[in-house]
Amino acid sequence: MKLLILYATTKGNSKAIAETVLQGLDDYMFEEKRFMAIDKYEKEKLVNEDIVIFVCSTYGKGSEPEMMSDFWKYLTREHLPGNYLSNIHFAVFGCGSSRAKKLFNAASKRLYRRLTQLGGIPINDCGFGDASHENGHYETFYPWMEDLKKNLEALGLVALHKVKKQYEYTIDFSNEDLLETDSTIRNNKIVDEFEVIKNKRVTPKDYFRDTRVIDLKSLDNLSYKPGDIIEIIPVNLKSEVNDAIIRLQWEEIADIPFTIKSNRNIELPEIWKSTQTLRNLLEKSLDIFGKPNLKMGRHLRFIYEDYLKNENSDKLSDIESYIKNCLDEKKSIFDILCEFPTKDLRIDEILEIIPTIKARSYSITSSRKVRGDNIIELIIGINKFTTGNNETRTGISSKWISTLQLNDKIYATVKSGSMKFDSYIDQPMIMICTGTGIATIRSYLQERIFHGQRENYLFYGYRNSKVDDYYMDELQKYSKEGYVNLYLAASRDPDEKIYVQNKLIENSKLIWDLITNKKAHIIVSGNAKTLPSSVKTALRDIYIEESNCSSEQASKTLQILEDDGIYQEACY
Repeated sequence: MKLLILYATTKGNSKAIAETVLQGLDDYMFEEKRFMAIDKYEKEKLVNEDIVIFVCSTYGKGSEPEMMSDFWKYLTREHLPGNYLSNIHFAVFGCGSSRAKKLFNAASKRLYRRLTQLGGIPINDCGFGDASHENGHYETFYPWMEDLKKNLEALGLVALHKVKKQYEYTIDFSNEDLLETDSTIRNNKIVDEFEVIKNKRVTPKDYFRDTRVIDLKSLDNLSYKPGDIIEIIPVNLKSEVNDAIIRLQWEEIADIPFTIKSNRNIELPEIWKSTQTLRNLLEKSLDIFGKPNLKMGRHLRFIYEDYLKNENSDKLSDIESYIKNCLDEKKSIFDILCEFPTKDLRIDEILEIIPTIKARSYSITSSRKVRGDNIIELIIGINKFTTGNNETRTGISSKWISTLQLNDKIYATVKSGSMKFDSYIDQPMIMICTGTGIATIRSYLQERIFHGQRENYLFYGYRNSKVDDYYMDELQKYSKEGYVNLYLAASRDPDEKIYVQNKLIENSKLIWDLITNKKAHIIVSGNAKTLPSSVKTALRDIYIEESNCSSEQASKTLQILEDDGIYQEACY
């Protein structure tokens, strides 16, 4: 039998899971193994496959990733018979977030259901990864993977369990070409290059929260719209990488040039396709200061298996508990490596243990109509946290962003956001946001004002006036000009201490009139843990009060608004 693994991803999570599937099936005797992005696959050949494993992300409001759109259109054609895929066995694992509630893994559920409708034979149940879990998608992935292996063996596949584990990559030291790092990425147009033209702290220096307004200038004209995001690829600081190399005793191998080959025909990250050094990869690609996960823990246990036996150590006997404790103590991968002898680690083993740095997504806070085609504005909160030993640290991306100087070059990609709205919409707009959630709101507000639309109602929550009420001067100006109605909630001001949901309740008759009589749209932007539920509770209470309906009826009405795209969230 032949194996095909297809992944559909937006941020790389599904690809990483798919690679782990391929690695986990090393021991199984397939006639052929293929691995590829779903948009690279000739979909007409699906009927001729034997075993197909799909790894699929859910994007935005339950949508499939953009790279999957053509495949999904092909699969949902009306004339396809119910036995169209009766010759294939399939499995689906989804990458989603339980914060999406009813839309949790919606795309993978639809895919699983459609494959079954077309006669495909499921190998096991659809798997649901949860990015919101402390162990991420891997918490449910590994049990799903074990079931997959058992069911494949039940189909007659032979597992050669004594085969020696093959590492993901082969390292070749014979190539001494010069490094081509940034230029390689740029020339392949995987990302766009931007120049930093502003990096200003907008909170007082003595305030506990460091928030930055950052302006980026593209070398090319950009096309972006309100609600879009920019995915920025951060790097590790050279000084910290150098300290890590010394601490882990990698000085002898850090600057030796080498090339990398995938042992499973998996496409390498773009930067890995040119001659590299370990130092350069640690600076620009390897997430050595990032969070550990179960996959990393399993690689660690395999590589240190003999060492742990000799030491009579059970440190990695329970990977799940070990990684959970590390996450609770906010240990980084570097912290964990410091607990093991690392001097003799080979580069292929290092690449096995340390995952790559993921791009970070930020909402664009400017309108192209206002700032022009090649300028993007951002507002970014610098993330600081305390470890288990009371050490204050700054997140990898935040630390790098806070060091950016004027004229520095960075690499990023502009992508469509999850919100869908038209800047020319005639209806009034109720905008609800907290903190840096003002980013998406400001982008859309600027666009509406550019087109002369005045029925904008902004409910804006923040901690302290004159401290983190971002863009307040601009908003007050719009208010005086009659373009926006401002309803402000300062949750930490001594004289006020009011939340944005309180402001909604205070203005219940206005909200009711805007939604029911003027057909207003609603957008919510802010902290995903608290804001959506607080806003929905307030809106439900408004419906109950103003229409004298039951709580159940109010909840159903709000659900209809959400299903119809009248109520939308961009929360993080």
